[in-house]
Amino acid sequence: MGINYKLRFECVRCGNCCTDLNTLVNTIYIDVLRIKNGLNLTIDEVLEILGFYVFDQAPSSKEIDRMVVPPIQTERGVAFIGLKKKPNGQCFFYDETKERCSIYTFRPGFCRTFPFTFTILNDKNKKESEINIFYTEKGIQYCRGIGEEYPTIDLEHWIKLGRETIRDLSKNNQLIKKWNNSVKNKQIIPSAKNFILTIFNLE
Repeated sequence: MGINYKLRFECVRCGNCCTDLNTLVNTIYIDVLRIKNGLNLTIDEVLEILGFYVFDQAPSSKEIDRMVVPPIQTERGVAFIGLKKKPNGQCFFYDETKERCSIYTFRPGFCRTFPFTFTILNDKNKKESEINIFYTEKGIQYCRGIGEEYPTIDLEHWIKLGRETIRDLSKNNQLIKKWNNSVKNKQIIPSAKNFILTIFNLE
């Protein structure tokens, strides 16, 4: 089973992942719906908490293929969606006084799975494919909960989360593909509001 099954981690609530200047929290459709329902937000309020981060230079199709979450077409160009950041670079939902996430129960999948990432090991002879777990590069960089002094992870829990994450990402990427095709074929106006409306209509 290899080294990945001896991963050690325990969240020590250091807040590094919420306050890193260079970390943008990708949000997929399920995250948007979870936050919208958790906080009972209107479409305009959802647009207040999300950032549509436009690329300075449009990424090549090769670069897009490497992305976990592909970008969407917007009125300002190709963009990806993430939680907004405060002027100091902290996550919009990070509560500085309590030193914790203010939407913890319905935080995005990116936050739920940190500091891990998952890959599928396809085996045609098995009914269910195996999930492989790794530390993310960012996790290794600044997560204080990784180390020999911490307990071995609950593998069952993380594999279950890994399966759900891969399934949600796959659904999300199908939605983005459909959206981008509709924009290309001039069937839809590529505004941020229209994209959120499309997500709302999935319920």
